[in-house]
Amino acid sequence: MKTIAVNALNSNSGGGKSIRDSFLKLLNEQELSERYVVIATKDVGLNFITNPNIEILELRNLWRLGVLAPLSYRYVLKQILQRIGADIVFNMGDLIIRTNIKQIYIFDWPYALDVHPKVWKDMNFIDRLNRRVKFFLLKRNFSRPDIVIAQTDHIKGRLKDLYNLQDVRVINNAVTINPVTDDRPFDFSLPIGTRLVYPTVYYPHKNLEILLDLGELIVNRGLDYKIITTINPDTEASRNFLDSISKRGLSDAITNLGQIPLNQMHSLYKKCDGLLMPTLLESFSIVYLESMYYDLPVFTSDMWFAHAVCDSAAKYFDPLNAEDILCAIEEVMPNEAAKKSLIEAGSRQLLSFPDWRENFATYQKFIAELTGT
Repeated sequence: MKTIAVNALNSNSGGGKSIRDSFLKLLNEQELSERYVVIATKDVGLNFITNPNIEILELRNLWRLGVLAPLSYRYVLKQILQRIGADIVFNMGDLIIRTNIKQIYIFDWPYALDVHPKVWKDMNFIDRLNRRVKFFLLKRNFSRPDIVIAQTDHIKGRLKDLYNLQDVRVINNAVTINPVTDDRPFDFSLPIGTRLVYPTVYYPHKNLEILLDLGELIVNRGLDYKIITTINPDTEASRNFLDSISKRGLSDAITNLGQIPLNQMHSLYKKCDGLLMPTLLESFSIVYLESMYYDLPVFTSDMWFAHAVCDSAAKYFDPLNAEDILCAIEEVMPNEAAKKSLIEAGSRQLLSFPDWRENFATYQKFIAELTGT
């Protein structure tokens, strides 16, 4: 019996968690002839796994800390793979494991690609240092995986150009919108007006500060656009951003709801009129596809990652120019025909992406290829 390790050590939030849970839930349904060992930390919501051929190897929670990643990926995970007798490791984690065991690595870290200079400039010293170390380790170990999986053709091309990788394969993020189990119309106390939502946590690359300049234009021109954000005031930078909304007199234009539970996001999308996403860096944001699913026109940055996902189903703008952002919005939102055209383009674009069962089958095909089964 072959032993397949699944590294989910750092896949505990955002897109990483989505890939982890979707893959493991489908794996749990299979009649397996192989032994799977999922490497994770404690209490990360894997209690849905009941398949007798899937084991969960729980590590202490300290190993999920990013600062310990160089140690965990060079030593800890390498020793675990040897101890369990792994024939292959399916690596969903942050870094490449320093091992000679066959490895499939899912790449989803855009900092190793084409990063706008402003992203590095706005980052604090500790975050910049952590990312530089991670970049160094990725670059050093990129030749180790047998298969690298990229999320778009553009990323595949850049990985091959920048790192001379040989076997890079594309699996687009799957579009499987979780079924709504609670369809109550949640009351977010949203302002009246044309609501443009930006569902995100605070990171420098999310470029939230441009919303302050955009808010001033909206207020000064008496427009009815209402920007809706979902920022948690859990860092100094996020608190500074939120404080600036009131200090600059922009509370009529920008409303922050705080973090919204996943089971309420469908309701928020339905109560808004468009997606406004001036981000400076992504690998593959599911937010674009969720917005298309809920028939929201997409307004986003004129950058490579957005074009790779949205193609013609978005209205693009210069993310560092508030005037250009407002012009993009004004060209569509007051114009019913233009808005309808953008929404219909989104519906067509959504159909071009696979669902999770298709992706799962492709992952399993790659695993079988390396195990020889």
